[in-house]
Amino acid sequence: MAYSRKTISNESDRVVLEKAEAREIFRTWQTNRDNDFVRARLERCEKVYGSGARDRVRTYMSRMKEGQ
Repeated sequence: MAYSRKTISNESDRVVLEKAEAREIFRTWQTNRDNDFVRARLERCEKVYGSGARDRVRTYMSRMKEGQ
């Protein structure tokens, strides 16, 4: 097997980053109640973390709202 410097995607890293993003968006929303900010950040998540990230981050945010 040849050594490669190419970075391999790690799904667990993506999950941690998406949860951190959801935590940041949710806490900012609790403080400011700015829905336009939330929409903009969710669109940014889609670009940064790939397709379906918006729904995953929104799911994490709803879990935080429920207290889980």
